[in-house]
Amino acid sequence: MAIRIQRGLNQTVDVTYTLAGQTAAVDLGTGFTGEMIIRERDGSDLQGKLIDTLSTANARVVLVSSPAASGPNIQLKWDTEDSEALPNKTQAAVGDLRITATATGEIAHHIRFGFDISEEVVAKLPSDTL
Repeated sequence: MAIRIQRGLNQTVDVTYTLAGQTAAVDLGTGFTGEMIIRERDGSDLQGKLIDTLSTANARVVLVSSPAASGPNIQLKWDTEDSEALPNKTQAAVGDLRITATATGEIAHHIRFGFDISEEVVAKLPSDTL
């Protein structure tokens, strides 16, 4: 199931990540950083045009400390300005979230997300006449 993102809309996506065979959300809030690259998807091609980059450094990936067992333990964030920078077309995209252990620099978790990006109906274009 893909995550639906609307261009031009302030939105937060809550994610609950658990390890295989576990029921409680993983505590990622201490000792980890995260970065996600989102690219256009065309069929099975995952190397399309770069659409967006989210990270803990720009506060668009939040790794929740001491999450409830049922989560969420990850938040993906788009403020209005961030989402207005998305392409204004309806398209499928794919994003890989890499969660790195700060002590070792090793990738501790790797999560792939599918996205459906919806275009924004712009109220008035410069070429519009009344």
